[in-house]
Amino acid sequence: MEDQPMKLTEEEREKLLKAKDEKAWYEVCDEIKDRRNGQYPAYLSREVLELFQEKFPVTMS
Repeated sequence: MEDQPMKLTEEEREKLLKAKDEKAWYEVCDEIKDRRNGQYPAYLSREVLELFQEKFPVTMS
């Protein structure tokens, strides 16, 4: 398995899951990116996207 040193920490996951709306979500994402000196590898993006889709499911109207 490839090394993934920038995976979300438990604290970061909790902050994302506590976000009340998409604006708050993206503020947390910016904080996560800043913590990693602007690095946002693909596996981290996927992990964040999966959480986002669980929290803000797309609804067809």
